Amino acid sequence: MTSRLTVFGWHNVESTWCFPVSGSGVAGLEGQLRRLRRLANVVPLERALDALRAGEPLPPRAVALCWDDGYRDNLELAVPVLERLGLPATFFLVPGLLSGDDRAWWEIAGWAFARSTRESADWRGERYPTRGAAGRQAYGRASDRLRVMTAAERAVALEELVDRLTPEGSPGDGRLFLDWEGARELVERGFSVGSHTMRHVTLAQETPEDQAEDLRRSREVLERELQVPIRTVAYPFGQADAVSRETESAAARAGYAHGLTTEFGWNGAATPGTHGRRIMLDPDRGFVATGLSRVTGRLDRLRRTR
Repeated sequence: MTSRLTVFGWHNVESTWCFPVSGSGVAGLEGQLRRLRRLANVVPLERALDALRAGEPLPPRAVALCWDDGYRDNLELAVPVLERLGLPATFFLVPGLLSGDDRAWWEIAGWAFARSTRESADWRGERYPTRGAAGRQAYGRASDRLRVMTAAERAVALEELVDRLTPEGSPGDGRLFLDWEGARELVERGFSVGSHTMRHVTLAQETPEDQAEDLRRSREVLERELQVPIRTVAYPFGQADAVSRETESAAARAGYAHGLTTEFGWNGAATPGTHGRRIMLDPDRGFVATGLSRVTGRLDRLRRTR
């Protein structure tokens, strides 16, 4: 049978402004991981990607686990669960967030909607409600607009949006993310790390030269600070409008062996090395709720036939 690798990814464990969680995120995550451990063979991500590219066999029902962005609760909550279950995982980190030089615009926008003092706000030709489900949907629309801007354009637009929403308090976004000490602890505890770009830009919206520079700097800074090789990048957002052919070429030129999108699907020997697929999950939603019952059902059927 041809080897295939399913890569599951998460962002947070408990609620953030951008990623709200109902109930206990850590309990939901543990349930997901226990099910995957029972149904599949959880393997180290980079080693499995290397094997696919080399045409080497993987264990049946091979699955790899990863987290994006470097949220602090990855270390405080996800890592203890992974250690109890004996599962390997990779954490994709952003040097700009680790150092505090850059801020997570998606969390700032989420805070501005959640704590807005207005019933609605007009921004760039569109009215955005701020209350209830309509407000949450409006945040999603605004985020989609911000996501496809260049970093320079987005900084201006985000400032305008926050000004229109006039939120109360502070987003506290810096407390949501790991610093370099936390990143080093991930490595010390035996987990793998990869790049999630230098500043969490939407790569395909930047020039090819800027993409290559961002990817190169991220790899070099992570390697210098963590003293481990960085060979894999997870592209921020990862959709078609965030990852272009120029993006994949820039990743290869910057020294990465593997690049991962958020395109739904599995990976095989024919999957391009800089265009891997992942299935992104929320910690509080079961596989049926996320539409992945067919994936885990397939794993269960394969487990019973082996």
